[in-house]
Amino acid sequence: MRVASIDIGTNTILLLIAETGGETFKRLLEKETVVRLGEGLQKNGVLSKAAMIRGYETLSQYLDHCHEMGVRPVYAVGTSALREAKNSSIFVEMIRDKLNLSIEVISGEEEAHLSYLAVARDLGERAKPTLVIDVGGGSTELVLGKGDRVIQWVSLPLGLVRFTEQFLISDPVKEEEWERMRDRIQKVLFEIPKPDEPFLMVSVGGTGTTLASVEQRLPEFAVEKIHHFVLTQEALQNQLLLYRSKSVDQRKWIPGLPPSRADVILAGGTILDQAMERFQASSVLISCHGVRYGLLYQRLGLEKPISSAQG
Repeated sequence: MRVASIDIGTNTILLLIAETGGETFKRLLEKETVVRLGEGLQKNGVLSKAAMIRGYETLSQYLDHCHEMGVRPVYAVGTSALREAKNSSIFVEMIRDKLNLSIEVISGEEEAHLSYLAVARDLGERAKPTLVIDVGGGSTELVLGKGDRVIQWVSLPLGLVRFTEQFLISDPVKEEEWERMRDRIQKVLFEIPKPDEPFLMVSVGGTGTTLASVEQRLPEFAVEKIHHFVLTQEALQNQLLLYRSKSVDQRKWIPGLPPSRADVILAGGTILDQAMERFQASSVLISCHGVRYGLLYQRLGLEKPISSAQG
C-alpha cells in the first residue's frame, strides 16, 4: 500500500509518499515547497489571498503526484499558521471542497509529539534522553523524551517567518535589529527548564537541514549527506556572522543555501543557536525527518521505536 503525508506549515508545505511494509515504511518521494502561507500573519492576523492561492496550487501539485503513484490514503495536517490565522477555516474549506483533501489543524502539543515520534523511530532505543527542536516558520517546538515516552514538551512563539517580519527590517540587517531579536529569543527560552541529565539534541525541519547543507557547501539538497550530520555551535555561529554581513540577494549566492530561504535563515539559525546556548549543547544532530514522518508512523500504528544499540 502506498500512503502519503502532508505537513502544511507557516513557511513550507512538505510531502512524503511512502510504501508500507512490516514495522516501517519505505520513502518513495519527498517534496518541499516554500509557500509562505503565514506571510504577513504576524501583522494582519489573517492568511492573505495570495498565500492561500500559493497553498492551493502546491497542494494541487502534490495530489497530482499522489494520483500518479497510486497513493491512498493521504493524511494532511496544518500547524502554526493555520492554528493562528483568524480565517484559516476559509483555506481549509477551500482545500476540502476543491481538492477533496481534509486538513487536520493540530495543536502545538500534537506537533511536538509527531516530531519526537519521527526522531524516536529513526534513532531507536537510546540510553539517554533526546531533546528534539523543530524551528518552524511560526513556532518552535521543544520536546524531551526517552524511548517512546515524551517527558516534557513546549510550543514557543519563536518562528523564522514571524521574527524576520517582526525584527529584521533592514537589508542588510542592522546589528541592533539582530540583537533585539536575539534578546527576545533569549527571554522566551530562559523560561524553559534545562533537562536534569545528559541528552542528545536533534534538530528537525528546514532550518537545521539548510544549515547542514551550507556547512557542507552542497550544490543541491542531498539527504544522505544531511541526515544525521552533526552541526557544531561554533560552525553555526560562523554562519550567522556570514548572513549578518550580507544582503538577502548576496546570501542567495552562498553554496548550499536555497534562494527561497535566504531571507529567513538568519532568524531560524539564531533561534537554533540560542536554544543550544540555553541548553548548553555544543552540537546538534540534524534530522531530515519531522512531522510528516511522525504522522505516518502514528496513522499506520507504528509508534514504538525500533530497538537499537545506540547510546
